[in-house]
Amino acid sequence: MSPITIALILLLSGLALIVLEMFIPSGGVLGFIAAVLLIGAVVYAYLKCDIAVGTAFLAATVVTVPVMIGIAIRVWPHTPMGRMILLDSATDEYVDSHESFGHTELVGRRGIARSNLLPSGVAEIDGNRWDVIIVGPAADRGDLIEVVEVEGNRVLVTKVDETEAAPEPAAEESPTESLTTRNDEIFEDDPFA
Repeated sequence: MSPITIALILLLSGLALIVLEMFIPSGGVLGFIAAVLLIGAVVYAYLKCDIAVGTAFLAATVVTVPVMIGIAIRVWPHTPMGRMILLDSATDEYVDSHESFGHTELVGRRGIARSNLLPSGVAEIDGNRWDVIIVGPAADRGDLIEVVEVEGNRVLVTKVDETEAAPEPAAEESPTESLTTRNDEIFEDDPFA
């Protein structure tokens, strides 16, 4: 095998181990081995080949290592381990707070707090996750919340008492019937009558 091939195998192995270090928790062992392989590739190219080949391997290492690390960092949050380690807000179904401009249709809708709202946190409303700010007392994870206002990119919510039932729509009455019924209700329990 030629010296250039051996140096190239060392270089590619080091780059592969750098990427694996991002995805396999090894406590830095894979990163250390990757560094040894990369340095070994450059030194081997300088010793067994000429200065031009060694310099080319050094330049390739200096350019490709940051590129590989950058690609791995961009891909990592979308891997199972990345989703497990990062908060729920980093997952794909998350709705960024900057996308919430003008979402006034959320007012009056109810959802569930997906984190403690102290005063801000994440809530799930209509199947989407939103950055919210609670108005009033704090809410714990799993509490029922209701959107009271949307101001720009701020979604303001309040904690809803879970025993509180949703109001039922009132039946249509004529104005005279409702006044008569209301007066009867008011004077029915009058102790002075």
